[in-house]
Amino acid sequence: MGAREFEIEKGRLLRIDAAPGDRLQVRLGDVWVTQHEDSKDYMLRTGESMTLSGRGAALAMAYKPTLLAWYRSEPRRQDVRPLRALVLLLKFFA
Repeated sequence: MGAREFEIEKGRLLRIDAAPGDRLQVRLGDVWVTQHEDSKDYMLRTGESMTLSGRGAALAMAYKPTLLAWYRSEPRRQDVRPLRALVLLLKFFA
């Protein structure tokens, strides 16, 4: 299982369309993660990881410059999109 790594700038958001069993690991930094149909939010710090539900998109927002690894549970087409409308998104979820 290979990892795809992403450098995320402070305050930037990364959308991940994950499959069930995909895993995120913070190599360096701090991120907030939320998933579709999951009422919980997660704060991950350097060295921590989580398994994604895969029931929809997951969003990861960096609290400082962050290196994030995405381990896929199965090989498939890449579908990751950085989002630029952070302020609108945060207002929507507030």
